[in-house]
Amino acid sequence: MKIQYLGIIFIFFSCTFDVHTNINKNLFTGDTLVFGGISISLLFLFGLVLKESSQKTSGRSLNEQNEKKTDSAMEIVNAHDTISDLEVGLEKIKAESSDLKNETKTEKNINSEILRTNQTRIDKIWKREVPTHPELIRAHQKFLEKLGSKLNGAEIYFLSGEVSFLLASRKGKVFHIPESPEENILTKKSIEEIAEGRISFSDRSIMIPLGTAQPFGYLQISQNEWSQLESREFQSWKEEYEEQVSIQFESSDPETGFGNLHAFELDKVRVDENILILASIQTDSPYPYVLKWISLWTSKLLHKQVRFYRIRKDRLAFFVSPEEWDFFSKNLNELVESLQKENHLVDLNLGVSILEESREEWSSNARKALGLSIEEGPNRYICL
Repeated sequence: MKIQYLGIIFIFFSCTFDVHTNINKNLFTGDTLVFGGISISLLFLFGLVLKESSQKTSGRSLNEQNEKKTDSAMEIVNAHDTISDLEVGLEKIKAESSDLKNETKTEKNINSEILRTNQTRIDKIWKREVPTHPELIRAHQKFLEKLGSKLNGAEIYFLSGEVSFLLASRKGKVFHIPESPEENILTKKSIEEIAEGRISFSDRSIMIPLGTAQPFGYLQISQNEWSQLESREFQSWKEEYEEQVSIQFESSDPETGFGNLHAFELDKVRVDENILILASIQTDSPYPYVLKWISLWTSKLLHKQVRFYRIRKDRLAFFVSPEEWDFFSKNLNELVESLQKENHLVDLNLGVSILEESREEWSSNARKALGLSIEEGPNRYICL
């Protein structure tokens, strides 16, 4: 029973008690009524306070329950959103990974294609050292002299990969053989045209391929003088020169440009010089470099172009006259010293043979002399 109704019940029982007991009406004086009213008011007020408190408590509980439900619902929604975001992220990562794999595959394919293209291009380029021996130089000179009757200047270049080296040139009456390599850089278009045997035109000059099969080089003349050449006459000169040079290339060592063993066997029966020198070289340095240095040093010392033959990986042969051998032997110490490098020592042995009767014995004696020289130790020579 609610407490606010206690006052009414109290009055009801009081009145009933008064009627049955006939108590004097004087009990209900003014003071009694005042205090009674105050008590009843306080009871009503207390009841109202309790009622409001209970309503607020129940309302708060409902609100908390609703908030919890709302929070749970929001958490569920957020969880769903998070899961959706994660799924989207995973899809993006998968897509990016797939794209990255495709890009990697594409890049690998491109790189492979570039490597194959470069390898194909490199394989097509004829890389050889410039042959330098008297017969080749005489062929250059003869060809340029014939052109000199029509042209003021012409240059012969040798192709070695993507670089070309000057073999010989003629300006007016001056014939020039370079002592050191003189390079001429061509465009990719010019290299391709010359390699295919086609004439290449630049701003100021014309490059004419030279070679019986695959071009070994080209003739460079100015555009102004191109019209001065009579085609039939020029073609005859060009073919004669190409055949002479091609024979020399077929008998050349590809690493040094020296004559090979075949060329040595052919030349030893027809050379004018009567002293044969065989040289054996032992070194940790690259052999082509050492062999070419010996050739360069000898040619400068004797003031002439000496033809060298590479008859083995570590062995050279060349021919000289008695006077040239005498001068050469006196300067051998200088040659040996020039070959020595720190951590790259060179051992040089020579076998020398003088031609007497048989050229077969001439070559055999040179080999015997070289063997004896090697037995005695490095940097020695024996003459038989």
